[in-house]
Amino acid sequence: MNKTLFFFLVAVCVASALVQQGSPLRAPAAKVSMARATAPNMMIDTTTLDVVSQQLAASSGDFGGYTIPIIGLGTLAAIIALLAGPVED
Repeated sequence: MNKTLFFFLVAVCVASALVQQGSPLRAPAAKVSMARATAPNMMIDTTTLDVVSQQLAASSGDFGGYTIPIIGLGTLAAIIALLAGPVED
């Protein structure tokens, strides 16, 4: 009986600790109306577009091509090989 009462009191304490204090249990009576956002402006300057298109990689040869991915995959394979240990048959 004592264990049951103890666990019941612990459950009540845990439940009361999870309740947010100081907040009302019902929604406020007056709702605040939301203001609508303005429509997005989709126009962009052609000079900005030209600058961005020149700075992006346009082909696989730009920025070193496949060099960095090959180095990354080789490093990953080496780490896996070192950490895997011997395989028993």
